[in-house]
Amino acid sequence: MLANHDAFGNMGIYTFTYHTGVFSGSYDLGDIVDSLKECLHLDGVNRARKIVFVAHSMGGIVVRRYVVQCCDELVERGVELGLFLIASPSLGSPYANWLSPLAKFMGHTQGQALEFCQSNAWLNDLNSDFRNVLARGKLVIQGRELVEDQFVVLKRFHWFKQVVPPFSGIAYFGNSLKVPLSDHFSIAKPMDTQALQHRALCSFIENLAKQQSTADSVWECAGSHRASVGASEITIVAGRIEEYPLGSAALVLPCNEYFEDRCTSDTRTALGVYISKHCAGATSDFSDAVKQHCQTRFGPGTTQQKTMDESGESYGPGRAILVEDPSQRAAAIVLVSTTTQRAGRGLAARMSYVFDGVRELFELLADHRINEVVMPVLGAGHGGIDPQLALGGLVLALAEAIRYGPDRQQRKKITIVVFQREKSAPPDVAPSGVRKALELVANKT
Repeated sequence: MLANHDAFGNMGIYTFTYHTGVFSGSYDLGDIVDSLKECLHLDGVNRARKIVFVAHSMGGIVVRRYVVQCCDELVERGVELGLFLIASPSLGSPYANWLSPLAKFMGHTQGQALEFCQSNAWLNDLNSDFRNVLARGKLVIQGRELVEDQFVVLKRFHWFKQVVPPFSGIAYFGNSLKVPLSDHFSIAKPMDTQALQHRALCSFIENLAKQQSTADSVWECAGSHRASVGASEITIVAGRIEEYPLGSAALVLPCNEYFEDRCTSDTRTALGVYISKHCAGATSDFSDAVKQHCQTRFGPGTTQQKTMDESGESYGPGRAILVEDPSQRAAAIVLVSTTTQRAGRGLAARMSYVFDGVRELFELLADHRINEVVMPVLGAGHGGIDPQLALGGLVLALAEAIRYGPDRQQRKKITIVVFQREKSAPPDVAPSGVRKALELVANKT
């Protein structure tokens, strides 16, 4: 019925089911939450900026645990949540107490977690943690709770209470609703589009969709700016490239069209500073490896007059090679030629070189199955391009490769380090300029 609603034509509907029942055994609520997180990640649902969870019964407990566990990540990504909880035993169910001996005998950990008693530490902790998430207000959450009207069977005998009583099903949000003549199962199965619970759900989703999003397309976290671009994420931070932690990421560094060892030894360049700081003893071996990779990948270069007194073998601007990092701090080092050097003209960078180089970079990443990279602002520095313009051009080049380049379905995490000589000094690009650059390419909410 939701799929056929006129107002929801541009919304995605995602269904998550989990293993439950009498014989679910030791497959507990924590396992279900882990499965939910993995499915939302693999299917790309967690990249949405607005997500509405419609959860019945124990599903509401699963969703609240997911929210508690992933709160920081959701805040960082600027996600807004809607929680539509249908007969969810937020504080447990007395009937779970009655069935407790059977649940223990069957090893049914899900049933044991639903017991309503002060000693149910798991459920009590979840209740406390979720209330803290709501109280802090960092994560935008809007919710509504529906509760059942009567017991599942023997409905004429009113002394049989609901499976989920109101005190347990209405725990967090105002404007709750008891659905007349509903029981624990029928409340989640509206007869038609005029059913009260269906209309309430549609109204909840419509109101959430109409509200002006508080989540920007670019968000700040711990001094960095981030944006989702296509299936990937671009983060821009201020600092020095040689000091940035790399982990499993590949390090992208600029060089000139000759890929020469002079770049490796020049401590005024990002490449030279990195090599001298982390693997000074391997400079010669690294330069030899670069030459070998150039000859293997590009073949013989062309002789160009670098200065009036010197010529060199050029492999062209906008090219890229991947070599091992002698320091083993990075998964690999990718050199991108972003500048030319010609007699009478000196060093010069062009944004077209950056676009071509980024295109080759993504080809190398696809070949080597690398999905995380760290790089400085290509084209700035010795390239002579204004840092703000260079950053904007680099972001556009990355966005083009992310959306239209090879392996574009694979999520990539890209970090750009804007040069900042020291913490007390201003970065080459002000935070306002960083935000403007990312706003050019960020996915729109």
